Amino acid sequence: MSGVNRGLTALAVLLLGACGGGTTSHAGWSGPPELRPRDGVLEVETFRQHAEAVDESWERAPTALAREFLQGDEGETSVHGGRVTVLRDGLEDDSIRAERWVLELERDDDRWTLLSARWEQRCHVGRGHQTFSAELCL
Repeated sequence: MSGVNRGLTALAVLLLGACGGGTTSHAGWSGPPELRPRDGVLEVETFRQHAEAVDESWERAPTALAREFLQGDEGETSVHGGRVTVLRDGLEDDSIRAERWVLELERDDDRWTLLSARWEQRCHVGRGHQTFSAELCL
């Protein structure tokens, strides 16, 4: 085999490997945006597409779905019907005391679907609002 043919063969193998070798491959979810929106509403359509493309155990439990969406299990989690609330309090930040995510889910048979997600924060005393709000701390 010539050097050119070997190079083309190696390139074809790399390309097939990147495509999953003919099997379906889906990009993983990287989590909600690092920068929080001023209105607190997080985009969920990308996550919904990710969830539709896979069949994973986290789709069958509200707390596991929340961990997948937030890419971590930090914080206190509570579930009330189709609402999952994740609270991270006592943050080591000079302005932000706590962050809260509220996820609205819908159940269809044994799978949960994310309908909406909201992020809010509470400021340290003297650094802004003391209630949960998407408003920035000082």
